[in-house]
Amino acid sequence: MSEQKYGQATLKWQLAKGGGFAGAVILGGKRVALIEDADEEKLLARLRNEAGRLHPDYVGFDGAMRRYLRFFPGGLYSAANASSERGYKERAAERLRASLSIEKALDADVEDATALAKAGIQTNMLSPFEAARFRDTLQGETGGRFLRGAAAFATGDYDAGALAMAAAVQPHGRISWPILTYLPFLWDYERHMFLKPTVTADFADRVGHDFHHAYSPEPNAETYRSLLDLVDTTRSAIASLQPRDNIDIQSFIWVVGEYREGDERE
Repeated sequence: MSEQKYGQATLKWQLAKGGGFAGAVILGGKRVALIEDADEEKLLARLRNEAGRLHPDYVGFDGAMRRYLRFFPGGLYSAANASSERGYKERAAERLRASLSIEKALDADVEDATALAKAGIQTNMLSPFEAARFRDTLQGETGGRFLRGAAAFATGDYDAGALAMAAAVQPHGRISWPILTYLPFLWDYERHMFLKPTVTADFADRVGHDFHHAYSPEPNAETYRSLLDLVDTTRSAIASLQPRDNIDIQSFIWVVGEYREGDERE
């Protein structure tokens, strides 16, 4: 019998008699869910998601969609969403791709970084402090290294890319997930995701996903893969809204987690 603490709950699982695995979520000494799966990792993921439903702030994806539509009744394709959430991200992505491709960034040097700093790709997705660190890094001696790390991350080498970006930012302050994921997201928002940790972890709590348990402030591949799993899960769960890409998913998460009364756009 294997066992793992998960928030206030305990997950227990073992080999099932007929093959595969069987597990349960235990809360307050009582079994509240019993799940079977042929794959142990899939079973554990399902147990974690079931335990997430027990979180006191859980609203599920139906509740998340109702909240999003309260602020944008016209949905992801509305003019209000384009104006407030989507348009400026698309424009920043277009400027980045026109200025520096991922392929060229793999061999970027200081001159490439200096040129990119002048290309107007910064947005309010980065906080003022992060924007200053991002700009100073691009304009500094480690700008080329930062771009090479971002390109490595964007092409799937998460650990090496994160380490390179962290080292490049270090003379100007600490790396953060928003700085780390900013360029990969703008380069390829079909595949990658921009991470605002607090809002995203809160969203995961509310929909019952285990990202908030996998999250670490130190850049690492496991956290990022959990983020991409949250993205895939969200895309499937809100399919009725017809999200086009990860710009729409990121906007949905941001609106659900960050918007407050009075922020209605329509």
